Amino acid sequence: MEKITAVKGMEDNFNPDIKIWQYIENIVHKKMKTYGYGEIRTPILEKTELFVRGVGNTTDIVKKEMYTFLDKGERSMTMRPEGTAGVVRSVVEHNMLQAGLPILKFFYFGPMYRYERPQKGRLRQFHQFGVECFGSDSPYVDAETIEILYSILKEIGLSELNVKINSIGCPKCRPVFRDKAIAYFSDKKDNLCGECAERLNINPLRIYDCKIESCREIAKDAPVITECLCDECSGHFEIVKSSLASINIPFTVVPTLVRGLDYYTKTAFEVTSKHLGAQDALGGGGRYDFLVSELGGPQTPSVGFAMGIERIVIAIKNQNIKINSADADAVYVIPFSKNEFGYGFKVLNSLRNAGIPSQMAANDKKIGNHFKDAEKIGARFAVVIGEDEVKNGELTVKNLALRTQAKVKADEICAYIKSEGK
Repeated sequence: MEKITAVKGMEDNFNPDIKIWQYIENIVHKKMKTYGYGEIRTPILEKTELFVRGVGNTTDIVKKEMYTFLDKGERSMTMRPEGTAGVVRSVVEHNMLQAGLPILKFFYFGPMYRYERPQKGRLRQFHQFGVECFGSDSPYVDAETIEILYSILKEIGLSELNVKINSIGCPKCRPVFRDKAIAYFSDKKDNLCGECAERLNINPLRIYDCKIESCREIAKDAPVITECLCDECSGHFEIVKSSLASINIPFTVVPTLVRGLDYYTKTAFEVTSKHLGAQDALGGGGRYDFLVSELGGPQTPSVGFAMGIERIVIAIKNQNIKINSADADAVYVIPFSKNEFGYGFKVLNSLRNAGIPSQMAANDKKIGNHFKDAEKIGARFAVVIGEDEVKNGELTVKNLALRTQAKVKADEICAYIKSEGK
């Protein structure tokens, strides 16, 4: 019978890579506690309208990449392609903005889905960590949000990071830029790709995000939005830049950076790595002051970002960052023969009740093979139980790292392992 394989563009995660994922997640959870963010978990499946209205119907995500289908009630449903819209929907639906809090902060982990050509670090099912902050229009909150992403990546151990920032204006100043962009690109419309030619009069900002080289070449000399910012947006951006400089975060202003979503206003940013190749973005985000009201809530200034877990795993591997994935006091219990398995099972239980990560050999093998198995699973100690150990109530404990051994009374085994494991 033919074996069943995973869906194209969707991958299984298991050892040893899952240890890297857990390492990332542990750092993130500690950081979120430091910055006062609480976790939110939203459904994978949402009404399609959420992303059409939230993400924007001129984006590649909505036009080409969403997993959309009709359910049994003939309702259009979509597997979430990004996390922000779902979080905003939840905040609005549950009236969280009326809770009286001065500011609302959430973070999330989870799988996202986009139907695109699978490549390294860019899958059809991919995983994101993201943060969303509601209720402040302060540029210092923008700077803090960028700092959160940067500090997480630094604590993970990644180096040679490039923080790129831009301001893409607001409804007051963006029409000025729009007119200039349309005037510039109209003369070159015949040389734009088909999609950018369509975008020209609908949303010319999207042309700056096109990945086709001919369009990128044309856009090099195009007007940039930073030349058209109103006083409010210009002042906001200046404070973002000075705030980042004051806490020693290096950044580059990239006037063509617009990100791939329609809901951004004012600050847009991303962090890239030299260790990823052409697809170099580890994460990014920006301010979205009108998305909450667009989705039925009150006018609420907001800012956030998302980072791709798969890409960070690749960057960690490419930098050869060493992850200490073995538990310092992990124990492998080795019954010498079938006769000692029952006694070993009780020893195993006492170790686990003491909070010591432990496993026991599942099959009868030669003792040398047992020790090889213990090292394979990353155990630091092997507890050998033979006929004499059962009779005398003393266990043979081998320190696999130091290549030493000791006799330890059975009722003192937990205290011994904890002491030696320090």
